[in-house]
Amino acid sequence: MHRHRLFPTCRETQSLLSEAQDRTLSPFHRARVRVHLWTCTACTRFSDQIHFLRDAMRRLGKD
Repeated sequence: MHRHRLFPTCRETQSLLSEAQDRTLSPFHRARVRVHLWTCTACTRFSDQIHFLRDAMRRLGKD
């Protein structure tokens, strides 16, 4: 049986955060990520690191 849980695991959240770098997540998946990030400092740090790296790569591309 396949079911989506509202509260994803850290592994699921990190996977969704990585996918979000290449495509727009559905509203359902964005909500799942937000719910998880509200309660998980480790995944919040992971998200911050991904955004930092993406922004740094963009800045390097402008040089």
